[in-house]
Amino acid sequence: MASNYQLGYDDERFESMVDQNFHCLICYNVLKDPVMCRRNQHYFCRGCITEHLRTNSHTCPTCADELSVETFAEVPRIVKNYLDERKIRCDHYDRGCRELVQLQNLKRHVAECGFTPVVCGNQGCES
Repeated sequence: MASNYQLGYDDERFESMVDQNFHCLICYNVLKDPVMCRRNQHYFCRGCITEHLRTNSHTCPTCADELSVETFAEVPRIVKNYLDERKIRCDHYDRGCRELVQLQNLKRHVAECGFTPVVCGNQGCES
C-alpha cells in the first residue's frame, strides 16, 4: 500500500508491549489517531482507513460494512486513555534522543526536542 499517509506507531517504539486490541487492522501497528467503523467497532489509524477508502473501496476492510470518512465513529474514551498513557520513544530516537514520553505528550516533546533535524538556510546547502 502506498505510504503517502501516516501508518501507526511501530511496536518497538513503546516501553512495553501494547495489547493487540490496540493495533490497526490495516497496518498492524499501534493505532495513530484512531477511528472505527460504527457498526462493528473495527479500529483503524485515521490515515490508513482514509487511504483504504480512497484507493480500494467504500467499505470496512474487516466486515465490509459501508464506510466513508464522514461516517467514521470516534473510538471509546477508554481506548484513547489507554493509548495516551503508553510510554513511547521520541521520533528522533535514531538521532540520539533517549526520552520516553507518554503518547499524549509526544507531539509537544518532538516540537521541543533538541535532536530535531534543522534545515540549513545558508546558500549552497544541500537541504
